[in-house]
Amino acid sequence: MNLISLLELVKDNEIVFSLLYCCILLYINIGYLKEHKEIKENLGSISSDDEKEMLLTPDNLGMLLFSLTFNFFRRWMLYIIAILMTESTFILIISVVLFIIGLYDTVFNYSIAKLKKSNIGLYLAIVDTIYIVLFTLFLIFVK
Repeated sequence: MNLISLLELVKDNEIVFSLLYCCILLYINIGYLKEHKEIKENLGSISSDDEKEMLLTPDNLGMLLFSLTFNFFRRWMLYIIAILMTESTFILIISVVLFIIGLYDTVFNYSIAKLKKSNIGLYLAIVDTIYIVLFTLFLIFVK
């Protein structure tokens, strides 16, 4: 199978692939929402010495790159797909706002101490879940 036929396969089935991607993201977000309280409690049990051993410091470029990559696939790629498929200015504005909030959370909530205090990740997961459900409904009923 060459590259052109692979691209044609994706183009011909873009809605199916988008729905599959949305289902994967919903599974991740709902799992996070279910376990959020437990995650917060586990973060509370990590001491500052343990945090240093885990290399979760602002100087760790590898951790930042990992977080940015993870958020790209968990959030930002969906925003790009939704903008391109809906061609809506409203979706563009919402996606840009969510992107900025997600980028802020990724870049500035890097330490365990900040993660313990911040609820941005929880709120983003809630909004992302709603966003995914609405986009999925758009794909099913409008496209």
